[in-house]
Amino acid sequence: MIEYIPQRASNLIIFLSYLLVFGACNASTSDHLKSYKTQTFKLSSGEEFSVYIAETYEQQKRGLSGIKPEDFPLNKGMLFPETEMRVRQFWMPETHFDLDLFFMSANYYILDIHRGLKHYPKKGDRSEVPLSKEVFSQHVLELKANSPLAKKLKHGMLLKLKK
Repeated sequence: MIEYIPQRASNLIIFLSYLLVFGACNASTSDHLKSYKTQTFKLSSGEEFSVYIAETYEQQKRGLSGIKPEDFPLNKGMLFPETEMRVRQFWMPETHFDLDLFFMSANYYILDIHRGLKHYPKKGDRSEVPLSKEVFSQHVLELKANSPLAKKLKHGMLLKLKK
């Protein structure tokens, strides 16, 4: 009977270890996005897509850093809103997929596009991390560069918020 108790404790430890390992395997690198507000844009074709809104300084600073490609769908984006027009430039530390950036006016008119901004999966200082071009704009939308949706967005398009 004395040997049975340690064996039972040993089995419990093994079970809990498996639970931790498999629980960690199921964790998504995009789980933090569940706390972000979302918005739906509608194209003139009627096609719709959803974006996560990086509202706070912390959300904007983090952006899509750390998210693995398999955890961020091709039909999703991230919107970086601002209250006024200003020069905007983005850099991409700890990103795992290339991005297309859409620089927009207050009413979501696409003013300029930076296609294929290279990912950079490591931390680094600003001198070694890929930078977007500088564009005078209000909002910036990021989509995966390999997204069919990103290829449909063109300079001069007006995106409409779905109500």
